[in-house]
Amino acid sequence: MSRSNSWKGALAVSGLVLVAALPDVALAGPKQDTILQSYVGSWRGSGELVGGEEPEKFSCRNVIADGGQGKINYQGRCAVAGLNLSIYGTIKYNDDTSRYEGVMSSNTAFTGLAIGRQRGSKIVFDFKQQKQHEGEDLTIGSQITLEGDAYTVDFDVWIAGSDTKMSTSVPFKRK
Repeated sequence: MSRSNSWKGALAVSGLVLVAALPDVALAGPKQDTILQSYVGSWRGSGELVGGEEPEKFSCRNVIADGGQGKINYQGRCAVAGLNLSIYGTIKYNDDTSRYEGVMSSNTAFTGLAIGRQRGSKIVFDFKQQKQHEGEDLTIGSQITLEGDAYTVDFDVWIAGSDTKMSTSVPFKRK
């Protein structure tokens, strides 16, 4: 398979992290419930993926719904490099660990967990994973920042043995 197709496969995995890194676990207190509920709605975001042969437009839409019992559910789609990526998952606050946690699944074999912590007025989720894809090691890093009435997803993908690193920043706003 060509390097270009390998990058597209890596993008499929990392694109899922982008939308899904929105984050599952025990019941939250009223403050955490209120924060999570404030993100219920329809969202859109776009950015530019850089580091490949040429920049690629990266666009996503995401619906966040009340999942009951202090959690929110999300379902999203992204389009990049001719690929359509689907993700879905749950976010809630884990009282036992005093952190936000999110799980996600996708239309690829990729699943993940992102840990979120309150930092001032923001909730920041950090995700890092190493994975095999088409015989090559991938390192995927993502940071999702929830703040006020918007959120931003930043991510990087690096394939071992390559000196190329692909990255994007996608700000999401309500539609």
